[in-house]
Amino acid sequence: MIPLHARVAAIDDNEDHLQKIVWGLGKAGFCPIPFFFDDGKLEIEPPQPLPGIRMVFTDIHLTFGGANNDKTHAANIIRCLKKIVGNGPYALIFWSQFPGDADAIAALIAARAGDAGLTPPIGYAAVDKNEVFKVTPENGDDAFDPGKLRHLILDRIRGFKTLAVASSWEERAAQAAARTTNRLFELVSGAAQPADEWEGLLAYLACEAVGVDEARTDLTKALDSALLPLLEDQLALMGSQPAPSAEDVQRLIDRVSAKDGPPRPTSIAVSHLNASYLIEETSQGDGSRMWDRGMVYELSPVHINSGPFVRAFGHIDSMLIRQEFATRDLDDEELRLARLHVVELGPECDHVQGKMVTHRYLLALLFPASLLGAFTGKAKGKPSGGAPRYRNESVLDIGEIVMRDSPDTTWHLLISCRSFMTLAARTEVEGRCRFRLRRALLEEVVHRYVTHARRPGVIRFRA
Repeated sequence: MIPLHARVAAIDDNEDHLQKIVWGLGKAGFCPIPFFFDDGKLEIEPPQPLPGIRMVFTDIHLTFGGANNDKTHAANIIRCLKKIVGNGPYALIFWSQFPGDADAIAALIAARAGDAGLTPPIGYAAVDKNEVFKVTPENGDDAFDPGKLRHLILDRIRGFKTLAVASSWEERAAQAAARTTNRLFELVSGAAQPADEWEGLLAYLACEAVGVDEARTDLTKALDSALLPLLEDQLALMGSQPAPSAEDVQRLIDRVSAKDGPPRPTSIAVSHLNASYLIEETSQGDGSRMWDRGMVYELSPVHINSGPFVRAFGHIDSMLIRQEFATRDLDDEELRLARLHVVELGPECDHVQGKMVTHRYLLALLFPASLLGAFTGKAKGKPSGGAPRYRNESVLDIGEIVMRDSPDTTWHLLISCRSFMTLAARTEVEGRCRFRLRRALLEEVVHRYVTHARRPGVIRFRA
């Protein structure tokens, strides 16, 4: 079952009914977030979807359209869900006087969610309002049975077992963050003015993590850099509590226990899975910069073969690609498809403490997977099977990936751990940010790099 004290959302256009479902959810052990649907929209809309909302309880008929206009009711619910749940998994529980309409409304939501830009719910159930109170002038609120509502809520959500497992993981992550805060507060809890000392400690850690100038520019990012190492450690130490119930996890155990282990779901391509685990794509306006650690930056034709480019790498692009990456000569079309990038690889200690004087950018090449043979020792026109043979031992292939701006093409990124250019801090050349390497992949690049250059540093504090 969904862990107790998890956040859930409740939507209704009747304030009395909204109060009742919130009361019932509270008695069931959850933390409900109520949303009153008024005049065609939520009364207090969240500025962006709320992460971690895995259950949404909603009335079916959110005014407008009458009891028989299913399309209007489905559209109202979709509009609310887009504001609340974002793109993660969630279950939809209809809270209605007309639970018989649930199947039709759920089918409409599933059919229309894609066009509306909404992730459809992974499942749905229904709670009959008539089982917990009767909407008649004679009995009013007196007939409300919160205990019965609690029982119905717990009964309806028991079927979403995999969602419960995921919610248990999220709860452990949240508790690790809370333990991080508690651990730091312990350091000042004996002081005469602990609140003042705690504030001073956070300010000190933020500056130590990224440097004073960086902390002044973006305090939130500075605190993240300071607290994440503790959070990761707390999560590793927590063990399995709070753990999902044996009933919830049994289906996953059955899959894991298969003779050869569970297969990769057929709907998920390897390239999509790699992209999720290995890179984080950037988007215009998200503040990404060429000199951010682990940034993969596409060099523009304006910079490629310019004086600074040739001075940095010693060759024009075609010769550089042949020398560092290609295991055979490339024709003009193949050269056009292969795009030169650089990967920022400054020492971590310099990044987090704002000591960067120059940035080191490793040379990289992004190309369609159809060209892989040209970089792994295969003759033109020959299949790419067998063990790959790269141009030299410094070359690292991050694997087959797919990106949002070219969803029908799979790519490979080769990184040379011996060819690089250096630029002064916060100096940019023509090009664009494509994606960042995730921490684990960046550590692999560092490991390969140190066999050709120098060892990166780590955070250190001094008295």
